Amino acid sequence: MKVFGAIGFFSGDFHYMETPEKFNSQTYFQFLETVVSKYQCPIILIEDGAKYHNGPDARNFKERMESEGKLYVKRLPSYSPDYNPIEKLWRKTKRDATHCKYFPTFDDLRNSVIKTFEKFMRNATKVLAVMKKLRQSAGLLPAL
Repeated sequence: MKVFGAIGFFSGDFHYMETPEKFNSQTYFQFLETVVSKYQCPIILIEDGAKYHNGPDARNFKERMESEGKLYVKRLPSYSPDYNPIEKLWRKTKRDATHCKYFPTFDDLRNSVIKTFEKFMRNATKVLAVMKKLRQSAGLLPAL
């Protein structure tokens, strides 16, 4: 299952897009276009170092959106998945939807993952909970 995802650091909003194709600049551009269309305010997007993030389609779109004041992209340092909030959500998805479960078909596995995504989309507190430590270190929550 190939899925792009983005979460709102402050709101807990969760957006995802499944793609049947491999990850590339074009499919990433389509995902970014979807995310940008959902907000009226500027977006600060944190990316990891995946090559498709800087392919021509994605790069051109990001440059155009930045010039319009809609999207600002910051890149994480190499080998820093602990700073990427979406990685924590992927881990929770695996734990809740697929860990130690048997799926007779790919569609069964996919349905389990989508059902978990829908829970995240209905209840932002579930998304915010996976980012608790990051939110504390950003000063958004009191330290434990």
